[in-house]
Amino acid sequence: MDSHSRSDLELAKVFDCSRICGGAEQTFLILLYSPIGVILSVLRLFMLFHIYIISCVLPLNLAICRGILKMMLALCGLVVRVKDEHHRRDSCPVIICNYISPVDRLTLSLIQPNIMANEWGLPAFLSWLFGLRNLHGENSREAFLQNARGLCEETSMPLFTRPEGLPTSGKYALLKFSSWPFSISDSVQPVVLQASRPMSIAMTTIRSNVLSDIFWFIFTPYTVFTVRYLPVEMRGEQTAEDFSEVVREGMAATLGVCCSRYSRHDSRELVKRIIREGKSCEVSQSSARNAGQQLAPNLEAMVQHCKEVVPQVPLTVLRAEILRTEDSEATLSNIFEGNLQYEPETQPLTQSVSDSGGPKTHTRATHDIDVTRSSGSQTYAAKVFAKQSNQREMSLSERKHAMLTEARLRYIKKHQLPITLQDIKSS
Repeated sequence: MDSHSRSDLELAKVFDCSRICGGAEQTFLILLYSPIGVILSVLRLFMLFHIYIISCVLPLNLAICRGILKMMLALCGLVVRVKDEHHRRDSCPVIICNYISPVDRLTLSLIQPNIMANEWGLPAFLSWLFGLRNLHGENSREAFLQNARGLCEETSMPLFTRPEGLPTSGKYALLKFSSWPFSISDSVQPVVLQASRPMSIAMTTIRSNVLSDIFWFIFTPYTVFTVRYLPVEMRGEQTAEDFSEVVREGMAATLGVCCSRYSRHDSRELVKRIIREGKSCEVSQSSARNAGQQLAPNLEAMVQHCKEVVPQVPLTVLRAEILRTEDSEATLSNIFEGNLQYEPETQPLTQSVSDSGGPKTHTRATHDIDVTRSSGSQTYAAKVFAKQSNQREMSLSERKHAMLTEARLRYIKKHQLPITLQDIKSS
């Protein structure tokens, strides 16, 4: 498999390839609903125009005005729920949010008033129309950052940013963050958004545009957005790039997704490649998978080694990860650290490791880790998401240690090695 196929396979997972995610049954239901959806779209289009006029008149910094807009937008199908609002700090100058739809800022504005920078260099009229602040100045990065710092100092409202740069499905991974929002302030407020719909209609697709996304938004009966506030993160002595990675990892852990090694620039190149080759996203992803079925002997040996250590992980998942990393140790580390999403395979019920003469493990439970045994496999999960980053790191280390210990015991038993776990620890 060449490098383009590998990147296409991994990047395609980050986005929804088609608007209708379900099978034939979902497509049929949406076709039945379409006359109602078209009528709703026309009515809601007029309602949105009036809501925009009202939003220009009402001061959004008043809770009662935001409540009025929230009820009106609920009639347009936008329902907003808030979780962990006790983490919210209005004094924090920068909000870091994941990017899942064109209405992300509107959703958060119904809860917390904010401002947004004109990152794209839109003309002054469009910038005013969408309520954006023009910070470009002399069209240089230094001037943009200086204007952004000045804006954060002179206004009481936080600056809303989406450092991913492109909307994703929000179900697989977060793209690499742009570092500029982390360069203008020593503290940021992470916020994660999740959206659900009664029909299997994607919020965005890899080739969609803003107008088509808004049409499907008003066409769908309703969309429920869940806004979750995370604790404020402090920069300290970290560089902007390191700080952005810390924040991204915390947001990814909350969403239950991994951190992609690709950025928005890589994603744009993927779209250009798909258009140039005249293939759909599904075809590109399928061809990449098919190309990955034939592995080199050394890579296949790595897959079999990983399968012996973590038999609950499907072979297809292991092959895809080995193709990406070309390193069995890195693959196992990604599994132990929870960076690889998969559905565990059910293993035949066998005699437990603790009955085989080896030392018993996992007899101690902590308040952070929940270890259960079912059908010969084990599941490791944190009962709660820790509020502090150091607590999350401790929880991750304990889970990794528990999984690694179990994998070592299983390997010793399978090969009937004349050693014990204590021998390994002492060596």
